[in-house]
Amino acid sequence: MKQLYFVRHGQTEWNAIARMQGQWNSDLNDTGRDQADVNGKFLATQSIEALVVSPLDRTRQTAEIINRHLNLDTTFDERIMEWDTGDWSGYLYAEVKEKWPDDWQALEADRFNYRGPNCENYPDMIERSRPFLDDIKRRPEENIAIVSHGMIGKVMVAELLGLSPQQTLSMHQDNDVIFRLTMANDAIEASYFVGGQGPNPGVGLD
Repeated sequence: MKQLYFVRHGQTEWNAIARMQGQWNSDLNDTGRDQADVNGKFLATQSIEALVVSPLDRTRQTAEIINRHLNLDTTFDERIMEWDTGDWSGYLYAEVKEKWPDDWQALEADRFNYRGPNCENYPDMIERSRPFLDDIKRRPEENIAIVSHGMIGKVMVAELLGLSPQQTLSMHQDNDVIFRLTMANDAIEASYFVGGQGPNPGVGLD
């Protein structure tokens, strides 16, 4: 049996003001550091054997706090960096809607497939992360924590669960939520934890 724990980084300064981060960097705020510490304490009860992390600053900071409770070697992997928000990176969401109204309308019409200017779409993220997931499934460790982001994290979970585009879009992972996928005998069971509390069944589809 293999258990994968998909951890979102703690809240950042840019999360708090609704600024697009994408693959740009933004530091954890006090709330985010507290969330990472709570998740680290929880993961310390789950016999985690490996810690795999997106190399962006916010995930590095989250993993550093988590690892105070785990004391593991950390592996960084660029394939699990966040959705590339292209030309929109660094702008407030409200500014993006105002500056690129036609692009934003097109995105609203087809959130799964539309690419903003120099942005990725969901199929791009699926293609980028699929080889990573294949590698993770082949690893010998049974309990692996993966520290990534809100968009790429749900892409990976949805890909493993075989969710439809509509189901994928309906998923959301807050900064204090961990998705756990338990894989045994070609079956996958999903559950999630909020602030270290759970498990709750499924992945909280709307």
